[in-house]
Amino acid sequence: MRLPLLAALAAVSLTLPVQAGPVADAAAAVEAAVAAGDFAAWQAANGTLLTEAWFAPGLHFNRLILTAAPASGYGSYEARPNSTYGRGEDIFVYAEPEGYGFGDLGGGKLEIAFDIDLRVLDPAGTVLVEAPDFMAVSHQVWGPAREFVANMTVSMGEAPAGAYTLEFTFRDRHGGQKSTFTTDVTIQ
Repeated sequence: MRLPLLAALAAVSLTLPVQAGPVADAAAAVEAAVAAGDFAAWQAANGTLLTEAWFAPGLHFNRLILTAAPASGYGSYEARPNSTYGRGEDIFVYAEPEGYGFGDLGGGKLEIAFDIDLRVLDPAGTVLVEAPDFMAVSHQVWGPAREFVANMTVSMGEAPAGAYTLEFTFRDRHGGQKSTFTTDVTIQ
């Protein structure tokens, strides 16, 4: 009795339409517009494709780098050659979040905004410092800008020599998402 039921269920599932998803649907619309030679339709479909692809993976990070100094802009940084710091030396962290939401400020202006939490952990994972709302960053733009950088500066003060993990949690004010990343540092 089970074998015929499984065969019937398999036959039904093969006849159901395949759901491609919003990214694939938007890509198909781009292809159709290209095939039709319709630039206006291509432009609209391409905008939809970029939006769907932007939000599909959720809030995440494209690049996370320890830097020699705060970056002057998106992609404009000098990477630090190592993760070892002297006592009292500032730690600069460069992050490029992606998949964030936009707040509508009216008049065509949008806002990208994050509240950032910081935790400092020892090698065993014990939380040594917890700093909710460590910092807030925001930027106003004319349209959905997909290049945003957050510069974070951490001072470990007179922390004892040893290994530490810095854990940053970005809370997207307009996208309702959060994402966490860590970076390891050593204090000499």
